[in-house]
Amino acid sequence: MERISNFYRWYDEPNFISIKIDDNYLKSLIDRCIKKAKTIENLSKITKISKASIHNYKNRSGMNIKNIKIILDFLNIKYDRINQYIEKIGWNNTNPEIYLGSDEIAIILAASLADGHLNQSHFMYKNKNEELINRIKKCVKKVFGDVNISERIDKNGTPYILCPSFVKRQLERLGSPRGKKLFHNPFVPKVIKQGTKSQKKLFIQHFFDDEGWPEVENRRVACCQAADTIDVLPKEFVNRLTLGKSYSVNKIPLILKSKIIKPNLLIDIQDLLISNFGIHTNLNLKRIIRRNWKNKGDYVSAIWELQCMRKKDVQKFKEKINFFSSNKKNILEDITNEQSIPKDILLKLLNLSIKLKKEKGFFRVKDMQDYLDLERGKIRKRLNTLVKHKILYNNGGTYFLKLDI
Repeated sequence: MERISNFYRWYDEPNFISIKIDDNYLKSLIDRCIKKAKTIENLSKITKISKASIHNYKNRSGMNIKNIKIILDFLNIKYDRINQYIEKIGWNNTNPEIYLGSDEIAIILAASLADGHLNQSHFMYKNKNEELINRIKKCVKKVFGDVNISERIDKNGTPYILCPSFVKRQLERLGSPRGKKLFHNPFVPKVIKQGTKSQKKLFIQHFFDDEGWPEVENRRVACCQAADTIDVLPKEFVNRLTLGKSYSVNKIPLILKSKIIKPNLLIDIQDLLISNFGIHTNLNLKRIIRRNWKNKGDYVSAIWELQCMRKKDVQKFKEKINFFSSNKKNILEDITNEQSIPKDILLKLLNLSIKLKKEKGFFRVKDMQDYLDLERGKIRKRLNTLVKHKILYNNGGTYFLKLDI
């Protein structure tokens, strides 16, 4: 695998980006060029830089990345040699010595590939959790310096931040795609795959903070991601799908299930979890939805879940990855805490069901918690056992005793 530079390089920026060089140093570069070419006219012919631009540069005018590279090539000067003379790149960056191999960049990359978004001019990150918003703000400041971060709220009341195009370009170069990620099906960036164990951990952690959840009822941890799978599905099958309707796995013909495209991010994260942390996971298709998107037209979104199911793997996830979000971290702590279940739990639930039927005619899981020192997931699981045996009836979380008392 080709290694990617962990250091910001101004010469990797697009040619049109402006660059401000120390006035005296820029003048000395132009003077050396003119001396080598004999005349400004000759220099213009050789470099294809207009005479007017050369005059302006000599008088300490700003320039773009393309022309400073042409001048340095003409003088046989290595690009990194001028870093100390760079005052500004674009509108925001005043620091050419940026390290892109830090723990913080792993967190920012995960955010950009999860609840974040890259468009033509910004890196946007949206999340209802203030902890996560603040985490990304701090990481951006630590990696990129004192760049301008705009804080806003969308029409639904969800807070989000906008980081400038300079930050967006670095994330794009490191592997985060611009536009709707579902159409790109991105991979975990090389800088993470080739990075330290700490970077891998923090990347996975923040991805689960954004796209994952700890599930009390099934005592597991999971995250989801979608991929456009329309290209591998027969047109006649796609045409039968109602726009906007969700189709579960059992509605998909068996012959097509193996063809449905998996999200590369989840495949890579699954590999990182087992190879670096010894955590086994399952990658399962949950549903497909036919949608329409602007100029793209119809597409079929295949939603996949990466599930950490086994008790020992959930415990490892807590110890080696965990969540940053306090709420999710606390739920995971509850899931992994051992809680003894009475051997006669079904009998106790039945007796409580009789009691609650006489009092109010029905009950919910939280009503049972008033009498049992057990988490809701464990109570719900055993109530569903009584439902299967047709002792109880469950109507959207409201339970009714079917026995005549």
